[in-house]
Amino acid sequence: MHVIIDTDAGVDDSLAIVYAANSSELQIEMLTTVSGNVPVREVTQNVLLLKDFLQLKAPVFSGAEVPRVRKLVTAPEVHGEDGVGGYRILHNISKNDWETGEAANKIVEAARRLRNKLTIISIGPMTNIAKAVSIDAEAMRAAGNIIQMGGVFFGYGNTTTFTEFNIFVDPDAADFVLNEGVRVKFVPLDVTEKLFMPRTIITSLFNSSKGMDSNLKKLLKQATDYYILYHRVTEKLDGCYLHDPITIAAAVNPKWFKFVDSFVSVETKGDHTAGMTLADFRKRKQKGNSEVAVSFDAEKFLLDFAKKVFGVKISSSVIRKNCLRDRNYPKFSNILE
Repeated sequence: MHVIIDTDAGVDDSLAIVYAANSSELQIEMLTTVSGNVPVREVTQNVLLLKDFLQLKAPVFSGAEVPRVRKLVTAPEVHGEDGVGGYRILHNISKNDWETGEAANKIVEAARRLRNKLTIISIGPMTNIAKAVSIDAEAMRAAGNIIQMGGVFFGYGNTTTFTEFNIFVDPDAADFVLNEGVRVKFVPLDVTEKLFMPRTIITSLFNSSKGMDSNLKKLLKQATDYYILYHRVTEKLDGCYLHDPITIAAAVNPKWFKFVDSFVSVETKGDHTAGMTLADFRKRKQKGNSEVAVSFDAEKFLLDFAKKVFGVKISSSVIRKNCLRDRNYPKFSNILE
């Protein structure tokens, strides 16, 4: 499968890129970068560093510096000032040899050339995707799949009460893409937060890892430690989520996922709800503008992820006992008691 990975490479993006690079099912055509977790300059340097460690041949193109309409919001508290938990800052790594600003044009060129053979995996804000649609909507509509890590439909968000970060950063881009008739496959928090990686298991995977480049291992370990510390301090969760690797898995093996056809709208104007994704799943007979993942086989994914990223096998019993969880849904029973 020919894929483009459009990323705002922070911590889970970095794990996702490693997972994709080690998945023979995917042929990475290029990696494109966008501001999100950190500004695009930092993102691009992270992707170039990962490319070196992984010995990837795919080109890297930087893209949008700011969202389509509004000011950029980043998340250094989650991913570090450099997006990888301070690894590049600690080692004084700065890369300046990327080709700048061409991401959207390069995405369009690939869409024109590969058409339905191309899958675009967006694991950041949809700013580059929207710009590509504005350049050639027909080519983007002809692409095989656009898989977006984003949105939340059945519970609380991770940025504001009912918003997920990628859509929150640039809701206008997501809204534009959908309104131009470009179908999107959403992998939302409703799915990705059903799998939680405790710190003990992450540590075990790193300690027993086989075949991983030593520098890549150091980068991922420092980045993941930072990511886990954020969850521990803010949510009292001693571990982390794998939002972006799970989204890569939707391309690696779509059979692990159940997608439901729906019409998705994105709120762009609300003072408290900008970035909120809405879908009426009661209207099942209507052809929608999107497909939304509502469940996935977390066990099969994690077995595959551990093997490809760390070179080790994780037992199904460990996964079922420690990694599967219920999401935090709005519940009123405890309030009414």
